[in-house]
Amino acid sequence: MISFLKRETVFCIAMLAALVSALFNPPSAEWAGYPDYRTLALLFCLMGVSEGLKASGMFAYVGDRLERGSGNVRRLSFLLVAIVFLSSMFFTNDVALLMFVPFTLLIMDREKMDEGYIIRLVVIETIAANLGSMTTPVGNPQNIYICSFFDMDASSFFSTILPYSAASAVLVAMCCLLFLSHSRALDKDAHEEDTPVDRRRTGVYLTFLLLALLAVFKVLDWRILFFAELAYLVIFDRRILASIDYILLLTFVCFFVFSGNMKSIPAVSAVLTGPMQAHPIAVSALVSQVISNVPAAILLSPFSSGPEGVLVGTDIGGLGTPVASLASLISLKFYFSRKGGAKGRYLMVFTLLNFALLAILAALSIVL
Repeated sequence: MISFLKRETVFCIAMLAALVSALFNPPSAEWAGYPDYRTLALLFCLMGVSEGLKASGMFAYVGDRLERGSGNVRRLSFLLVAIVFLSSMFFTNDVALLMFVPFTLLIMDREKMDEGYIIRLVVIETIAANLGSMTTPVGNPQNIYICSFFDMDASSFFSTILPYSAASAVLVAMCCLLFLSHSRALDKDAHEEDTPVDRRRTGVYLTFLLLALLAVFKVLDWRILFFAELAYLVIFDRRILASIDYILLLTFVCFFVFSGNMKSIPAVSAVLTGPMQAHPIAVSALVSQVISNVPAAILLSPFSSGPEGVLVGTDIGGLGTPVASLASLISLKFYFSRKGGAKGRYLMVFTLLNFALLAILAALSIVL
């Protein structure tokens, strides 16, 4: 039980929040309407795509090619940050970090890089994942939910988020130039052969990824995608079914129940409606610092007059505290599990860089 609590802390908090909220709004038939089933189905499909591409060897292949083609530590670091930024747009920020942070730690330890450099690289990768993922509806789970909740079309989504995404790319590049300047040559004999890739499997899951993008913008009915991918997994790739993070889906259900119950409490509605109408970006970013940006989006969307404020606020609100984005906890967990890691130094660098960039993007929101 203790192990489960440590491993699934967010789920336990979400379940506790749902149970406490039930004291104010006891279970009823109304609860069946709380979950956004479209969002849950799309998340299931995207997790299947991520696990399928991982099993196909595509991510490992990309990592090997990066290392072999870099030449020196600085170029490899830049490429790692860039690939995390780009991959998070389509495979979510947490998947990008799950794939490349362990690879980063492995290579940097093998190259005997100093701890300060490793910390800066992992922190910047984490920032890149959280900022790159805002660019598409499938990059962040809350983006999927917001697009669904507000029936947001592609034009509205991209016109809202692309200025922040472009600014984020510039900020991440500046962090690389300022903090990742080591030019030590890499060991050319580290990998003699690339990791093999199952091309058929890769093609299938990339197709499902394309279909997921179409489903997000309602070009394709989400039910067609869900049942097509589920049928494929059941018939051809059951191991992927077993590797999907069902606890994450249950976490979303708990947050949906919590948000629905909070909305039904007049006092809570009165407290949240005013600030969300006046300062939706600021409120969304601040709430994200405490309960993470995904539950913040679920909680605050019903009190927002439109999608733009809560979308921008929760996306840039993924910066800041380690809990502001669940993906940040993945990097923290990987780094803290290392022998000899400087945990206090990691948290200091993480906090300084995250809040500095959050302040810049928040200032940009005032201008825009």
